[in-house]
Amino acid sequence: MCGSILIGALLNFFYFLSAAARLEAAAKMNQAQAKRIMLFGLLLRLAMVFVVLAVAVHISTELFLATSVCFIVFYVTSLGVLSYFGRR
Repeated sequence: MCGSILIGALLNFFYFLSAAARLEAAAKMNQAQAKRIMLFGLLLRLAMVFVVLAVAVHISTELFLATSVCFIVFYVTSLGVLSYFGRR
């Protein structure tokens, strides 16, 4: 169970890093290129989440629930951090 919590936390960490890198790259491009790179990044991040959760659900239901709840908690926390620092 501790491993599934770690997997959920790491999944959110890589999700967050990917979003931040794409956002930084998109800030240096024109609007059309930025839209394309952000959409492609979203699809990659969603595929990453889907693959990890699909593997977890095939192992056990408890592992899936622990991984997905941990991912959601860390995702909401990272959105809160972004919101806080975005207002500064």
